Amino acid sequence: MSNAAVIQLQHREAFERNVTRALAAGAGAGVLGFLAQKFSVQVSLPFLALVATSLACVRGDKMDRMLLTVLSVILPAVPWLFGFSTAWTVALAGAAAGLLMVKSRLAERGEEGSVGTDRPGVVHYVGTAAATGGLAVAGTEVAKILASRLTDLQTPLLINFAASGVVVALFAGIGSLASHIALKSDPVEAKIEELLPNLTGEFEAQVSRALNLYRQAGTQLAALPRDPAREELARTLQKLTRDAAELAGEWAGVEAQVQENAHADLQKEIEELTKSAKAARDAVARQQLEAAAASLKEELGRLGEMRLKRERVLARLKSQVALLERARVALIGMRSTHATVRAAEMAAVSRKLNALALAQGDEARLGHEVATAADLNSLETQKADAKADAELGKTGEAAKLEPIAEVATSVEKSLAAVDDSIKN
Repeated sequence: MSNAAVIQLQHREAFERNVTRALAAGAGAGVLGFLAQKFSVQVSLPFLALVATSLACVRGDKMDRMLLTVLSVILPAVPWLFGFSTAWTVALAGAAAGLLMVKSRLAERGEEGSVGTDRPGVVHYVGTAAATGGLAVAGTEVAKILASRLTDLQTPLLINFAASGVVVALFAGIGSLASHIALKSDPVEAKIEELLPNLTGEFEAQVSRALNLYRQAGTQLAALPRDPAREELARTLQKLTRDAAELAGEWAGVEAQVQENAHADLQKEIEELTKSAKAARDAVARQQLEAAAASLKEELGRLGEMRLKRERVLARLKSQVALLERARVALIGMRSTHATVRAAEMAAVSRKLNALALAQGDEARLGHEVATAADLNSLETQKADAKADAELGKTGEAAKLEPIAEVATSVEKSLAAVDDSIKN
């Protein structure tokens, strides 16, 4: 088995699409640079190519596209205002374009609307900015060499400009590769994967099923166009899955303690202590053994309470998983419906799931409170009975040890008679 590290390229189709569009945008930037030179307008070709690359990657809803389009023109232009060297100016402009390309990827499906999918993090912003900046400088130098060779071959100036723009855009587009490597997992998915090794039994099975349903729902949700209804449904799915994970996390490491064998082992130990207490001839030893058996009986009662609570928690967890299954099934039939009808259906499903989850949570909370109150009342009754039995036991022992007055008086009289006979 090989131990070589494997770097996985995620969302490869998005990367290939962005690079392809960047090439076309770079050619357009070259034509625009040619026209600017014809009209004696001083515009840097690397600036035009970087702006075109960033514009080619713009994604998201209407507001996102408007904002990213404006920023794609403004941010790469800022370094040219400070009078830096050409290399530093191109590098900073390329870094700005790289940041905008990562932001465009997140805006394409919405940061809140992504369910069960990997996404770029802060490290990817920094890495993409550094890679795009460095490759923009390298692409500019390659474009200069290529332009010189094409000039020697008496290539038309328009083709020369277009080829140079394509080279710069190609290098800048490749710089976005850093945002497609080792992406950060969905936070809900990452939390469940961290929790699963600590779970056993039915809790592990239910949480694993919840994770699979969450991923399937995320795949189906990603195929739908981005709109507010989709993002609302995505938040609802995230909340349901997160609540299920937190509910199961409360029982991490406790599952083994409430199994049948634990109850049987404790019962067997109580029987052995009781048998030893009955066989003990020493009163102090017998009392200690009886106290140990009584203590284990209390623990046995607590173990029974834990088993009942476990059943309630497991029932609630299964209801959460059933809601996720219901959402997944509802998403299957939404891809073929009209956009307006689909948005209304997603909003209705989201509201219904929220209402059901809230109702189930209230019922479970109320049932838990009632059961807890009953358990407390039962425990108080047991303590009162035990205290009364102890007092009765003490009274009985005192009665057994109390001397009988008549016997003592007769003994005193007989002793007095013996003394008189000796004196006489």
